[in-house]
Amino acid sequence: MDYHLPRHSSFAAVGARVVFLDLNADRYFLLRGAEAEALLAAGSKPSQPIERLITRGLLRAGPGEAVRPVAAIAPTSSALEAPQVDGRLPWPELLRHRAEAAVLLRLLGLQATLARMRRLRRRSLGRLQRVGGRAEAARLARGFARARLFLPAARLCVPDSIALARSVWRRGIAADLYFGVRLDPFAAHCWLQHEDLLLSDPLNFVADYTPVFRL
Repeated sequence: MDYHLPRHSSFAAVGARVVFLDLNADRYFLLRGAEAEALLAAGSKPSQPIERLITRGLLRAGPGEAVRPVAAIAPTSSALEAPQVDGRLPWPELLRHRAEAAVLLRLLGLQATLARMRRLRRRSLGRLQRVGGRAEAARLARGFARARLFLPAARLCVPDSIALARSVWRRGIAADLYFGVRLDPFAAHCWLQHEDLLLSDPLNFVADYTPVFRL
């Protein structure tokens, strides 16, 4: 029998456990034991663990989105740790994008905000990508980090990463927005990458996080 993920869900295996992100509920779910094994083997014959996952809304019967962990590119370097890279980002642009991200998250919630970001990414990257995208992405990341020092708002990884993504995408440069988790103790983080180049954080800051969502 076929099974598929709801459009608002994604997951990753963390050791023998599975962490689910439900964008609709804006919550992470931890699965272990039989349920974790059943999810990773979804597509096999029906079972009680599969039925429990369907009852919880984490899995659905029938054809649809493939039941696979998030495919992620492991970062190998960070633009913020490349001192030879200089960068600037117009202050009004940073202020506008950061404020818009905060307002959208507060009014629309995570799922609707990311749906808007997905459409923006598609429109922006539909144009010809700029030559030298990696170097330009690094310069924008450095400029964002510099300008962010003067923004009188709390540092929050989700709106900050969304704001940086808007600046990068609008210039036709591809970058992926990730949500990741670590366990024992639990923590969640959001960051932005261009290929294997981390744009929003120092490299060691995301080293312990396993991506559970990628846009």
